[in-house]
Amino acid sequence: ITDTSEAVPNSEEMFASRFTEDDKEYQEYLKCPPESPPIVEEWNSRGGGNQRNRGNRLQDKVRTARMVHVTALRTPA
Repeated sequence: ITDTSEAVPNSEEMFASRFTEDDKEYQEYLKCPPESPPIVEEWNSRGGGNQRNRGNRLQDKVRTARMVHVTALRTPA
């Protein structure tokens, strides 16, 4: 088993040039074009219920406005 006090300085030496210009593997990775993001279709398919509820509330407001308007027309002045 490696002593922790020996392992830490050894790791520091091993990774001293990681992600720098001296890290050849990292520099090759940087040359690669970025991957395109994933395309997720119908990601909000369960959210359709919320849209329906919002529409119902809008329809309720329209119905209420019509009833108020019709009531106002029927009320004698």
